[in-house]
Amino acid sequence: MIIKHIPIKLLFAFLLLGFFTHSLSAQETIATARPTLSIGPWVLPENSFQWEQGAQYSDIDRDEWAYDALIRASLSRSTEIRISIPTLEDRFATMGLKWMMIQPEGNKPGIGFSINMGSKSNSNEGGNSFKVLGYRVAVNKNLSDKLVGFINAGYTSGGYFGDFTLAYALIDGLTATAEYWHHQDYKQVQSTVSYLINSETQIDLNGGLLFDAGNDYTFGFGLSRRFKYTGSRNNQ
Repeated sequence: MIIKHIPIKLLFAFLLLGFFTHSLSAQETIATARPTLSIGPWVLPENSFQWEQGAQYSDIDRDEWAYDALIRASLSRSTEIRISIPTLEDRFATMGLKWMMIQPEGNKPGIGFSINMGSKSNSNEGGNSFKVLGYRVAVNKNLSDKLVGFINAGYTSGGYFGDFTLAYALIDGLTATAEYWHHQDYKQVQSTVSYLINSETQIDLNGGLLFDAGNDYTFGFGLSRRFKYTGSRNNQ
């Protein structure tokens, strides 16, 4: 049973992440790709990298936990590289690039673009080839002092998608979201809660329902940690 292995995997993952949460001086607000399916237009500040670790259960086919990790590293004020490391045997690591085309300022919307590449089986030629696996445009807009809207659109998992997310700041450091994801093969509704422990560390919870994909559920939790590696930071 997979459930028997969960404590060992979780212990390893979060002991590692516990090391990452050692005390560092807090300077800024963290921008993560978790826990929503959508992303914002922001990239990491210069001279920093970030580890985002999640544990996700999906009640589809094999009823299996996944412990996917995302590593992000700044390349410039407007670009970052992203490496996704999956744990399931049928998934491959992917490499991506994100570009903040327009930085959000006040009530002005922000726009970002990201692309993911990785190995893909080629039945005609045999073996695997390195190809573009997905891309998206992300737009955000402040709707009020505490409410932000996000729209994502693009291509992933073999089909086109659109996503709409509302994020509301409940109290200082605590944010809740409601989200609707529409892929050409399935739909998903999801809600999340994230808490900013300090300006470098965030923990999160998520839960949702999938439709046209077995009509099942998914839930998970995760942790994001940002590190400075040299130089001064940018405000964001």
